[in-house]
Amino acid sequence: MYNNQFYNQFFNPQYVNPDYYRQNQEQIMHYQQEQCKEVRNVVKAVHDLCEAYKKLDPQHQQEAFCAALTEFARESGWNNR
Repeated sequence: MYNNQFYNQFFNPQYVNPDYYRQNQEQIMHYQQEQCKEVRNVVKAVHDLCEAYKKLDPQHQQEAFCAALTEFARESGWNNR
C-alpha cells in the first residue's frame, strides 16, 4: 500500500486503523522532509568541522577531536546513562 519507512515501521493493520494514516499522510511526509533537511544540515556542519580541523597542527587536532567528542556526548546525554 504505502512504500515509506515511517509507514512500514509503524503501521500494523491488526492494531491501527489504516484510515488514520491515510488522513495524516501529509503530516507524516512533512515530518520526513524536515528530518531529511536536518540530516543534510548535520552533514554540512560535520564537513565544516573537518575543514576547520585540517587547519590545526597535530597537537591541537587531538585536543579539538577530544573536545568535540566530549561536547557530542554531553549534548546527546551519554553521560546520563
